[in-house]
Amino acid sequence: MNPILKQAQAQGLSRRQFLQNLLFTAGSVPAASWLTACGSSNTPAGSDPVGGPGDPVTPPAFQSQFATMGPLQPANADGIQLPAGFTSRVVAVFNQPPIASNPSFLWHSDPDGGATFATEDGGWIYVSNAEVRDATTGGVSRDQAALITPFTGGASALRFDADGTLVDAYRILDGTTTNCSGGATPWGTWINGEEIGDGYMFESSPLRDGGESVRLDRFGRKGHEMAAVDEAGKAIYHTEDFGGEDRFYRTIFDAAAWPDGGRPDMSLGVLQVLQVTGNLADAADGPVSIAWLDAVDDGTPQPEVYLPDSTQFAGNEGVHFLGGFIFFSCKPTGNPETDDHIFAIDLEGGTIESIYNPADGVIGSPVDDSEPRMTGVDNITMTEDGEMLVVEDGGDMRCMVLLPDRTTIPLLRLPGSPDVTEVTGVAIAPPGDRIYVSSQRALLNGLPAGFRTGGVTYEITMPFSVRVNPPLARAL
Repeated sequence: MNPILKQAQAQGLSRRQFLQNLLFTAGSVPAASWLTACGSSNTPAGSDPVGGPGDPVTPPAFQSQFATMGPLQPANADGIQLPAGFTSRVVAVFNQPPIASNPSFLWHSDPDGGATFATEDGGWIYVSNAEVRDATTGGVSRDQAALITPFTGGASALRFDADGTLVDAYRILDGTTTNCSGGATPWGTWINGEEIGDGYMFESSPLRDGGESVRLDRFGRKGHEMAAVDEAGKAIYHTEDFGGEDRFYRTIFDAAAWPDGGRPDMSLGVLQVLQVTGNLADAADGPVSIAWLDAVDDGTPQPEVYLPDSTQFAGNEGVHFLGGFIFFSCKPTGNPETDDHIFAIDLEGGTIESIYNPADGVIGSPVDDSEPRMTGVDNITMTEDGEMLVVEDGGDMRCMVLLPDRTTIPLLRLPGSPDVTEVTGVAIAPPGDRIYVSSQRALLNGLPAGFRTGGVTYEITMPFSVRVNPPLARAL
């Protein structure tokens, strides 16, 4: 069991209240304040803990800046609805050069998962996947599709200087297909995968000329989504979204394969799949026990070798590691046990529970009761203080902020219909005051739905900063 959670329960504090406070206080206050945060829900945030042992206590002195946002305003010149004080700019558009001085480099189609990296000059890099579809979308195997036409997926990067000026744009991965999402590593690279039934995972440097990308064969052949790294636990967690019977995975390493403070030998990982040994339906009400099973990992696509005891998490998408917990989201696929749920796995305690689902009495927005509830949960990212940003696929074209009481506040609404596009690639720049996000198929070209191309990537500037700690970009 997570040691702080164990102390909380020993004091008779609510586990659910602990997890709610975890979303706010994961990195901002010491463990003692974490526990006091679980003791009272009726004292305003921002006050100091008071009282002796056993006495009522107040939350720690932390209030999310996101909680100060007002309702979304009418659409601005970019067509985006933002709270008052927020601004936007377009930084990249499909088939156009992000940098006028480099007209030969055109922004990719279907921008999807993204992440930011710090740079040594005080600037930063935003990487974005290209979920460009091809014959694999129609069920053709990856090897066969490669004989039909060159793959045009992969990933690209936008580099900004310390002032936030866009100074460079370039490719970091080519020759792959349907690259959906991924995750930044602590050692400064971008892990990302192909969202097809027999897709691969890859690792790339976000730097221009940062070295050749590497295929990661110990992550299973499957419909890859996001990835999150638990460096201390020597494990990389990754989601699957393809056929509706998807599983949740991790690749683990021993100490010899992953030296402390270094990059693991990716060829020595062991693929495991999650088994919920309790009743998954009970996860909406509290912790349920889990186990990890060694998966079949011989190059056969995972849908052909699912372990019968592994648990379905259909449409699992975003994943993030923070404070000894793994958080992951599941978009709606017709399964009430997982649809629109955000789950938290207590890694030390070996349990899973749902911390959000729109059917669990969650209001739409405390700042605007006309806002619909958050649905279509997809890519996620979190601040160091545990605030979770969630983008919608099939919801209401919003990026939402999940608050610790499980209410949500809209951060933005992009233009376009969720029937033809979605919100993707949410990431926060190192200064903490800029957010990157894309509308994946904002510019349609008349092709059939499975092969539409387009996309616009935006930068949102906030009137405040949040705490983030992106890795320093490094070469492979």
